Amino acid sequence: MKRMILFAVTTLLLAPPAVLRAVDVLKPNLLIINIDDLGYGDIGPFGSTLNRTPNLDRMAAEGRRLTTFYAAPVCSPSRAALMTGCYPKRVLPIPHVLFPGNDVGLAPSEITVAESLKSVGYVTGIVGKWHLGDQPEFLPTRQGFDRWFGLPYSNDMGPAADGIKSNFGDPLPAMSKNPQPPLPLMRGETVLQRVLAEDQTQLVTRYTEEALRFMQAHKDERFFLYLAHSAVHFPLYPGERFRGKSANGLYGDWVEEVDWSVGEVLNALRGHGLAEKTLVIFTSDNGGTARAVNRPLRGNKGSTWEGGVRVPAIAWWPGKVLAGTSSDAICGMFDVLPTFAALGGAKVPGDRKIDGADIRSVLMGDADVPGPHEVFYYYRGLELEAVRDNEWKLVLSNAGGNGRSKAGVKAGDSARLFNLKTDIGESTDVASQHPEIVDRLEKLVAKMKDDLGTSGLAPGCRPLGKVNNPQLLIGHDGKVRPGFEPKSDPSVKEK
Repeated sequence: MKRMILFAVTTLLLAPPAVLRAVDVLKPNLLIINIDDLGYGDIGPFGSTLNRTPNLDRMAAEGRRLTTFYAAPVCSPSRAALMTGCYPKRVLPIPHVLFPGNDVGLAPSEITVAESLKSVGYVTGIVGKWHLGDQPEFLPTRQGFDRWFGLPYSNDMGPAADGIKSNFGDPLPAMSKNPQPPLPLMRGETVLQRVLAEDQTQLVTRYTEEALRFMQAHKDERFFLYLAHSAVHFPLYPGERFRGKSANGLYGDWVEEVDWSVGEVLNALRGHGLAEKTLVIFTSDNGGTARAVNRPLRGNKGSTWEGGVRVPAIAWWPGKVLAGTSSDAICGMFDVLPTFAALGGAKVPGDRKIDGADIRSVLMGDADVPGPHEVFYYYRGLELEAVRDNEWKLVLSNAGGNGRSKAGVKAGDSARLFNLKTDIGESTDVASQHPEIVDRLEKLVAKMKDDLGTSGLAPGCRPLGKVNNPQLLIGHDGKVRPGFEPKSDPSVKEK
């Protein structure tokens, strides 16, 4: 027995750094910081010279940039992938995003990353935007989260009169013929208030303070925290301390405020002695809009060009993630559940298909460790628009969406082939030079036809959650939905 123990100890001492970093990493705290509509090139670690992001610069210097991290073209699908470990079309088969009062949402039968971690003793919290359904059955409190403070959907989903359809300082636009209901700020299943323009300027600060309170309260427990900022989604409402301070207008102000928030969170972890016990992943829910910078990628939010779906991402875990490194392994939102489950000692659901994979080796191995994915499918809503196999990306002839005319892909065009290793900006179609590669990728498309399909619903799509008689959280008359009114219990009041 002693010889066996000595052999094991000797093996660990002689093991390469990638193996040593994997020792005793079970059950860390797990934290995701998800920004809304942040562009690939909007932060210093990914090349920004417009926006000052010293805290993200430090995070990258102490961690690893994930340069090929995929989300979805828009927010609801991206968040569905993050929560379930699946391609969005599998678990949230909708054409676009969810809106206030929709009768559908992420099905309660789906097992979220929060539910997986909760099953092995983690305390779970979400601060910020949910956007996977606003009916009671679909709220995060019914999907594995112990606590929630934030918005049920995007910060632009409200009436123009409340400042929800215009940036800070801009005149209010004309009233719509079909106005949206007031935007609610929630704590758990209680509507705290109707969000107005001034409230939008405080969102980053309030979310950050809430995240810090959560970590303080649970610093002696294992926790999973999902910090989902509403910034930098339109309308732009940077806080007073940051407004007018950047060289990039309101947008840059809000990017810089988000950077401040990241610094507060990481400093709190250091202050609690939790830095070496916590994995933090910073990312964006989709590519940036036209006001963002996605360079050197092509396209914007809403498209399946790289600029619409490839997002900035940084992994930080002092002592486990090699500092100052970068990985170009294909990975993305759908890898969060299997990876976090593996780290937390939870089981990945075995009774359903999971598309993501455990990417611990990508996060904590040597920088050149290949990832588990060679193939990635690009869906925009229910439509398959492209497929990637290693460095090769085939853009199908039906590809459209935001930026379509600029991209030059029109209905009836032949499929186009790009080498993302040599042409990250998807500028040169090389299909005619590589017909054998086009053929190989077209076979991958055909392989998906019996699963998630190429258009519309398909056998691999799981049912949406659906309710009868959906109701608004705040009606057009300003009245809160019965059962969601502020309660007298101090535990649900704002602090």
